[in-house]
Amino acid sequence: MNKKAVVIGILIIALQPFQPSQAQPANIPRLRSKIIDMQQHPGYLKDTAYVDLLDSLAFAYFRISVDSLVFYNDKALAIAIQIRYARGQSISLRQKGNAYFELGDYSKMLQYYQDALRLAEKENDSLQMAKAMFNIGNNAYQEIGRSEDARNIIKKAGDIFQIRKDSLAWYMAITAIGVLWANDKKYEEALLYFNQALKVATAIKNRYAIVVVNDKIGLLYKAKGRFKEALACLLQTWDYFCNTDDVARQSYYANEVADVYIQLKNYPMALKYASISLQKAQAVKSRPHILDAVSELAATYEALGNTRYALKYYKLLKQASDSVANETLRKKTEQLEARFEFEKKEALLKAAQEKRDVLNKSIVQKKELQIFIALLLILFLSLLVLLLIRSRAIKQKNNLILEAKNEEIERQALLLLKNNQEKDKLFSIISHDLKVPLHSLKEILQLLGDNYQEKETIEKILEELRRDITYSSELVNNLLFWASSQFMGSTVLPVIFSVHQLITEVLQVFFKQAAVKGVSLRYELTAEEISVWADMNMIQVIFRNLVGNAIKFCNLGDTIIVSASTTNTVVTISVADNGIGIPLETLEKINRGQMVSTFGTAHEKGIGLGLRLCYELAKLNNGLLTVQSEPGQGSIFYLALPCKPL
Repeated sequence: MNKKAVVIGILIIALQPFQPSQAQPANIPRLRSKIIDMQQHPGYLKDTAYVDLLDSLAFAYFRISVDSLVFYNDKALAIAIQIRYARGQSISLRQKGNAYFELGDYSKMLQYYQDALRLAEKENDSLQMAKAMFNIGNNAYQEIGRSEDARNIIKKAGDIFQIRKDSLAWYMAITAIGVLWANDKKYEEALLYFNQALKVATAIKNRYAIVVVNDKIGLLYKAKGRFKEALACLLQTWDYFCNTDDVARQSYYANEVADVYIQLKNYPMALKYASISLQKAQAVKSRPHILDAVSELAATYEALGNTRYALKYYKLLKQASDSVANETLRKKTEQLEARFEFEKKEALLKAAQEKRDVLNKSIVQKKELQIFIALLLILFLSLLVLLLIRSRAIKQKNNLILEAKNEEIERQALLLLKNNQEKDKLFSIISHDLKVPLHSLKEILQLLGDNYQEKETIEKILEELRRDITYSSELVNNLLFWASSQFMGSTVLPVIFSVHQLITEVLQVFFKQAAVKGVSLRYELTAEEISVWADMNMIQVIFRNLVGNAIKFCNLGDTIIVSASTTNTVVTISVADNGIGIPLETLEKINRGQMVSTFGTAHEKGIGLGLRLCYELAKLNNGLLTVQSEPGQGSIFYLALPCKPL
């Protein structure tokens, strides 16, 4: 018996149970139960999970029942196509290839594997691409002897598995490449891949994977004549399968151990393991295993010089060999026929493809010429259109600029007209209001010059003069501040200052004026220390105007309450009175920023400049001035200011 040939043959067979989707017969009842459960739900035929279950059940029948595999696979493929489930279609096509692998039709097997690969590539599904490539290399190319093609495509699959961190699939790809090198008698290359696979299997702690690759390393050592190392590996594999129900493999590995003992001339141990192998082979009625065990027993007895038993087992070997040889010849014939059919179809496909390539090349050249001419035409038209568009865009841009300038001129003209109107109104009021106190002063000076003695008349004129001068003083202050902001620009100089100090200083100025009019002026502070971030002079102007206006529009016995409160970021100062309030129409004008000239409850005059100035100054200090008022109920002005730098 040529032991080295036997070893290599086993290496070819040994990988087949370890494809990326290893069949699991024990899962069949569980999968069938799940399928029945899903069929109880409406719309299950549109559920991708149902397709996945059918594919899983189909593969569970791999190497058990080709008919069942095909039946469930066809159902899965039909539904996947109907619901446009590309991943399910790719899996089903690959399963179809597995079925034809079982049937020995390598031509159809390769066709379905390639269809699965093309679909996976179209969907950019790297996992299904890798699985299809693995099947093409391990099942198709290896079976027809295209080892180099098989190694290349399996390596591509392995690279994808490694990138996806699918360690078990990567292990299987590495192992498959090792087997291909071993089949080509490149034992050193094979050993490198097997050792790498062993490291991966050990890292993922997969005992079964470790045993499988360890067995392959043992068979390699045996083929190279390193029998002691081979024995150590094969004994580990034998021990593992002794703890399983796989009697066929127990027979196979016992026979391998016996063969190594023969090479080491340890004939008693060879007899022991060869006898065990025969016993196990007979238990499962495996002719190939019986043949191997009888061969080992005959060789061992012959080496021991026991002619009687050697002759006995050689006779048994001849009987078993005739039967097995016929079966082997039949299978070999079928395999060669399938291979011939595959190669014939492949040659026809190649010839047809070459014809299509020539035709396509001619068509492509014509199309390329047409495309080139079309591109030139498109380029010319594009340049023409681009020039027209650019010219039009420049014209539109110039028109827009001109329109914008015209609009700006119109806006400036309207603004100038409005400002002139306000200026005329302002100067008209100022000329009238500043003339009144001067006229009163002239009258009293004339009376005093004439030695006018009626005290009551003089006091009345003095009271009017005092009121007019107070009003005029406020008016002049506001005018100066407003003029400064309008003509020189407002420069805000914010600082942190005390609200309490500011309110106290301003109220000291107004206590006497309020008392003269019979108005109560109170100050309520909710906290000891409240500070704001603003220009102190501007806030004084705002506060003086608000308190002055409140006094102006209060009657005898009315009350003005000044208060301040704070949050984390804002300080709110309020000036509330229960005076005559502000009419709605006047309030709307104030909110629009218009100046409204009104008289106070004691006929105090006003042009509305102060309140407008308050709104502008509040805005400059990042603040907000708001008002609530109802006629006859009084008014409340709220000034909100930041309490710290923004």
